Amino acid sequence: MTASLFDLSGRVALITGSTQGLGEATARVLAEHGAHVIISSRKQEACDRVAATLRDDGFDAEGLACNIGHQEAIDAAYEHIGKTHGRLDILVNNAVLSPWRTIEDTDRPLMLKALETNVAGYWYMAMGAVTLMKAQGGGSIINISSIAARRPTINLALYSTFKNALDGMTKSFALEFGGDGIRVNTILPGLFHTTLADAFTPDQKREAEEKTPLGRLGIPAEIGHAVLFLASDAASYITGTSLVVDGGRVTSN
Repeated sequence: MTASLFDLSGRVALITGSTQGLGEATARVLAEHGAHVIISSRKQEACDRVAATLRDDGFDAEGLACNIGHQEAIDAAYEHIGKTHGRLDILVNNAVLSPWRTIEDTDRPLMLKALETNVAGYWYMAMGAVTLMKAQGGGSIINISSIAARRPTINLALYSTFKNALDGMTKSFALEFGGDGIRVNTILPGLFHTTLADAFTPDQKREAEEKTPLGRLGIPAEIGHAVLFLASDAASYITGTSLVVDGGRVTSN
């Protein structure tokens, strides 16, 4: 019974920003549990590469390029999904633009560009999913935020601001579309072994580990497992909530 709660066989999952890092690891976890995964990012070649790797490993996957900062790309992606699959069961909003700037160096064009991806992109990707999910009687939308929403970081003010906005968006979508059987939740990752952490000096990595109660950085698949839970029937009564996956970092000084 427990295993069947996490069985995603027959379900279609779209994961944005899934050609590397947390998104790629999440796509693999969902595929391992039976979902047909749609790998998505801005470049088709990268999407096809990751999808091919998953298929070589015996999983069901395809690549679909979509720049979520452009509405026409979002519309084209959902037109393809509707015609090809006729449904979408899981959306993982994971694509992100995170410029490294001080507040004083953040000009209006950069602000608006980041807004298009990190807020408007998530909003209209979710709206595209809602259209399909309402027609089929339900689904799960999972927005990937960050603990930066709760612990702002110097030089990442835009990132922290827009990740905060996701909390309001998640709760609003959960409220408005719960009656349609659509669950909407947010995951707030801490520091993980990704390209960002790879850029740390040994001292920076040691400091990050020391400030994390569990004493280590996260493994990307651990975000995939959190997504799996929220996407699965095991979370059938959970919506409008935020799940922090950070090794306890937000509880430390």
